[in-house]
Amino acid sequence: MKYFLVVLIVLFSFKIMLAQQLTIGTIDNDDKMQFSEKGKRAIKIAYFRSFTDGRKLDTAFIEKSGKVKYLVIFGSNSKVKSKSSVSVLIINNSVNLFPTTEMKTCTNGACSDCQFFIENSKVVACKCTDNGSISNNCTFKVNDGSFFYGLVAKIIDGK
Repeated sequence: MKYFLVVLIVLFSFKIMLAQQLTIGTIDNDDKMQFSEKGKRAIKIAYFRSFTDGRKLDTAFIEKSGKVKYLVIFGSNSKVKSKSSVSVLIINNSVNLFPTTEMKTCTNGACSDCQFFIENSKVVACKCTDNGSISNNCTFKVNDGSFFYGLVAKIIDGK
């Protein structure tokens, strides 16, 4: 009986998570993403609103690390370049955001090329890959992705 209740709770939790997923596009067999029109607009606006420095989205694509797939977003303003990653679920070739994800951001300082440092298929830090930099100054930040998800959901739902 105890095991049955545990299985039931897990299945119910999984169903709730799937109900809250948000489709932003599709992916082909080569991991190339095609945004839906609403998804592209929503990601662009949500990214801009997630940062208070006027950072705008330059490009976005899917990157694979082991079995985990991330929506990777490159953004910039006049002073800062950044790379953000948000975990996505791929279900039947649909790219889905979910509210419990984290948004991890790597921002340049004195380094002109900061990249994510990945360990065990997870983004855990960022590092400077530019040998000519004065310092190894990259800033790594982990944000609750529910704010980003909420913005995308409002824009896609038209609210």
